[in-house]
Amino acid sequence: MSQEILSIAIFEALPGHEEASLTTMRALIAALSAGEYSRDVLYRDAKSRDHVLLRHWKSEEARRAALEDPEVLRCWAKLAHEIRTVRIYETLEEALGQGG
Repeated sequence: MSQEILSIAIFEALPGHEEASLTTMRALIAALSAGEYSRDVLYRDAKSRDHVLLRHWKSEEARRAALEDPEVLRCWAKLAHEIRTVRIYETLEEALGQGG
């Protein structure tokens, strides 16, 4: 049985690209959801320009399939010109396991 994979990305919009980056991020999240690849939540730090994206990949297979989806690839390519990535955690594992 496939298990969800948590990924976290921390990024900031490049100057002058704040609104465009959020529009592109909405399109990316919609494409990932439509393809049933992941479920995502985007947060913004109230004290900085940083955004924190929590992505729960459905499975490793879903993550690989997203890498071949033309709409997802288009959004990622566009974001490359709109944001600066601060840090990415590709695969986080639960440290304490179920029940502590």
